[in-house]
Amino acid sequence: MTGASRWWESAKEWVGKLPSGLSSQVAVDVARRRLRLSHARVEALTRAALRDVRALTLGDWVNQPQTYDVRFAVSGWKLRVDVAVERLELASGCYNLTLLTPGRVELEESRTASALVQGVLRLGGGKAALRTVLDQVMPEGLSWDGQRFQVSGKLPQEGVVAARLFESSSLVMNAEHESEGLWLSAEAWPGLVDLMQAVLSADLPRKPPGI
Repeated sequence: MTGASRWWESAKEWVGKLPSGLSSQVAVDVARRRLRLSHARVEALTRAALRDVRALTLGDWVNQPQTYDVRFAVSGWKLRVDVAVERLELASGCYNLTLLTPGRVELEESRTASALVQGVLRLGGGKAALRTVLDQVMPEGLSWDGQRFQVSGKLPQEGVVAARLFESSSLVMNAEHESEGLWLSAEAWPGLVDLMQAVLSADLPRKPPGI
């Protein structure tokens, strides 16, 4: 058994020791070397991460088989978007979250969006027209190229995922959206279990057994 395989076996054993209320939030796939977070946990973490992003407010969040149906407001503009997490990078005390937008990206009624602008978008402007509008109002750290949202910022000094955990180490994860949850595969191993402990808020050993 390789070192990486032993790591994942130990991680699976570690997850198995979680209290029942937490064990339903996370799972380990040893063969494919990935972790699964429940959709409810993903939503909670996303809301926490974006809470302090200037001019951005998250609204309704609905779990779907392949995407999340999310309503949010940015600089007063109300949007409804189908998004799927693609990649998360934690390094140098900062985060960079990449969200795919494979489906709906719609402007909803809002005081900020004039009737004229909303009419143009509804009559066939599509994503290109909406991107032009959003380029003018996106706050620092948030951008959309018509296919992906990029959300970047500094990790908080304290809290669930603190900057100090990633000041001297990094963690890069790719994501795969499935009906039972979000699967995360890590490109860099250091700090992964520390992160899982943090996001689950569990008072557990910092490393899986046997590491």
